[in-house]
Amino acid sequence: MARFSQAFIDTVLARSDILRLIDSRVPLKKKGKDYWACCPFHQEKSPSFSVSPDKQIYYCFGCHAHGNAIGFLMAYERLSFVEAVGLLAEEAGVPLPEEGRPEGPDPRPLRAILEAAARLYREALQDHGPAQAYWQQRGLSSATQERFGLGYAPDQGQFLLSRLGQNAAQRELLVGAGLVSRRDDGRYYDRFRGRVLFPLRDGRGQLCGFAGRSMDGREPKYLNSPETILYHKGQMLYGLDLAREGIRQRRQVVLVEGYLDVITLHQAGLDFAVAASGTALTEKQLETLWRSAPEVVLCFDGDAAGRAAAWRALQLAPAQLRPGRLLRVLFLPQGEDPDSLVRARGAAAFEDILAQARPALDHYLAVLQERYDLRQADERAQFLREAREFLAKVEDSDLRAVYGQRLEEMVGVSVSLPPPVAKPAPVPVKAPRTGRPSLCQAALRLLLQCPSELQWQGLERRLLVYLAEEDPYAEALADALEILSESTHIESRALFARLSARRDLDGMFREQFAPSLQSDAASQSEVRDCVERLNLKLAQARMRFIGRTADRSGLAALSPEERQELLRITKGRRSTGEES
Repeated sequence: MARFSQAFIDTVLARSDILRLIDSRVPLKKKGKDYWACCPFHQEKSPSFSVSPDKQIYYCFGCHAHGNAIGFLMAYERLSFVEAVGLLAEEAGVPLPEEGRPEGPDPRPLRAILEAAARLYREALQDHGPAQAYWQQRGLSSATQERFGLGYAPDQGQFLLSRLGQNAAQRELLVGAGLVSRRDDGRYYDRFRGRVLFPLRDGRGQLCGFAGRSMDGREPKYLNSPETILYHKGQMLYGLDLAREGIRQRRQVVLVEGYLDVITLHQAGLDFAVAASGTALTEKQLETLWRSAPEVVLCFDGDAAGRAAAWRALQLAPAQLRPGRLLRVLFLPQGEDPDSLVRARGAAAFEDILAQARPALDHYLAVLQERYDLRQADERAQFLREAREFLAKVEDSDLRAVYGQRLEEMVGVSVSLPPPVAKPAPVPVKAPRTGRPSLCQAALRLLLQCPSELQWQGLERRLLVYLAEEDPYAEALADALEILSESTHIESRALFARLSARRDLDGMFREQFAPSLQSDAASQSEVRDCVERLNLKLAQARMRFIGRTADRSGLAALSPEERQELLRITKGRRSTGEES
């Protein structure tokens, strides 16, 4: 997996505009120095989601979602960190470093030649009446055809070759993109001939390949691009790029079996549907679906093939069923698919059937039960064994408890499932319960306003550990000072970005939008005063620690360094008139 240096991440954030990034996805309105909208991460009627163009961060005062441009892309687009940084770098015009590039050939020339092919296929459709008639017979409007980029590959062996393969290098690109094949004798020929075409785009809308459908019953009925460095059948979800907004609003994604099913549903206003790319559902695709929405509905035709596909898909579910994830299974009436159902009975009919989707684990137990006669003790035991092994993989402890009880009801015996492996949750940094900010919290505020190592170098950073128990901001301040020592000329927003990547700073994000922090950087006198007060408090905390050690075990228990430090601190307090 790609890894990015901190310097590269800082550069990407510095050249990105979080206001433009978010406003293109969630319309914002200016209010004072900041911009506001209803939060895209929870349901609300009045705006509580705020974006600061000055600090390049966002914060929701309702659900407390917060972050920078990278964090927003990860949350909104459901991207991994590496994907979010890559997308942001691309939009900001920052070239990826060599260590961040995927291994193998540069994909950009392949994408360019795929896009050129897509334009030629679109033009060919306009010149071919039977292909136009085919799409019209399937009930697709011109606008829908344009939106999905549908095209036609003429029944010619060198349609693309004659236009895009003028030299050896271009022909090799066509082969690498899966558009052209090469015979054993070295001659080239177009892969797609005499077929209507579906461009296959990834979740970011980048063209990866094509799928061609025969119009005259020629086999194979569907022909997909071969595996290339861009097109991976087991990862592709057709229509995801066009379904993202519908999925976000609906908080539900429906996986159907065919490309035409997706297009017909979208045309009918059901724009939260996607399809696998001509293969059985994979773990990667299921994980991508859950990154898109908390509820996934697997929609299958009601025939034997559809039920077999559902059973295979369910084998992937247990290990990925976690809190906040719902998986349901839906079977359409016998002989129907989403395309035929919607064209015959309309979108409302599909919505009515969709409401009948069944929890995936219910379907699994029902199908498994059909395979055994639970009146027979030995078959009941075999059913229990298989069901228990299946449910033991579910990480959601509440879901396991519910279905453990369901099993007990079905077999009439006590059922015990192994406990899930507990995962430690991150501990957020919270403000002390007093109404006023703590000294470390106030220092962190000033540091973020004035990240100058020269002004902070007098702070006894190593002693902050002695305040950690009484002030939860002590460790965050220590982290910030460590970052500052590593990057002496870091800007405020970059320091905050690095710090928030280490710790959950919900309170600090909220404070960044406080009117009192909208002023200019802190003055040198404010910083100097804060450092003096904090050093005094640190000395007191260290002295208390040494004193407790001496009280428990005597002065002999102290190391020579601790005895000298105790003496030094005591002298310092006397010189300032603070004898205890």
